[in-house]
Amino acid sequence: MENFKSIIVTHRKGEKVEIVHNPTSYPLIGRGKQGAVFKISSDQCVKIYAKDGNALKESKVLKAAQESNIVPKLYEVGANYIIIEYLEGPSLFEYLKANQVLSEKVTNQILFLLKEMKRLKFTRLDSRLNHIIVTKEGELKVIDLVSHFKKKVDHPEFLMKHLKRLGLLSSFLEQVKNIDPQSYLEWKDFV
Repeated sequence: MENFKSIIVTHRKGEKVEIVHNPTSYPLIGRGKQGAVFKISSDQCVKIYAKDGNALKESKVLKAAQESNIVPKLYEVGANYIIIEYLEGPSLFEYLKANQVLSEKVTNQILFLLKEMKRLKFTRLDSRLNHIIVTKEGELKVIDLVSHFKKKVDHPEFLMKHLKRLGLLSSFLEQVKNIDPQSYLEWKDFV
C-alpha cells in the first residue's frame, strides 16, 4: 500500500482545499473546504485535512454514530486524516437531479436520517444534499461531519434549499405533512 500520509493539502478561507503534493496513485474522489478524499482500496477511502484538529472533530462525530447506519464506518484516525468506509453511489443531489422526482421512500429515508442525527445528539441537524450518499443498496449515509457537534442548526435549512433548487421542495413538504405532521409544522416556514 502506498503511503497516503505523504499527501499534503492546503486551504484558503472559503475555498475548496488544494492538493499541494500527492506522490501516490490514489484517485481523488472528493474535495471540500476541510479536506480531500482519496480512494485507497475497494472499500476504504482516506480524507486528508488541511487544518489540524479537523480529523479529530470529524472522528468524534463518526465514533459517536458508529452503531448507526447513517454514517460510514470509521477505521483509523491520524493527526490530519481519517480512514473511512468507501461509499459507492451518487450524492442525493445527483440522484434527485437525475431522477427529477422525490419518492415517498426517499422522503422517509431523509426523515429517518434527520431523526437519527437528533438521537445521536448532533447539534447540526442538517446536511447538504451533496453530503448525503445514496449507496448501491439504496440507503442514505451522511458524510462530511466536521461541524455536526460544533454548529447549532435545529432544522434542515441546507437540505431544503437544495430541494428547492431542484424543484422538489413542495413535494417533499407535502409528503412530510402526511408522514410526519409535527416536522412539517416545524419546517414549513423555513422555506
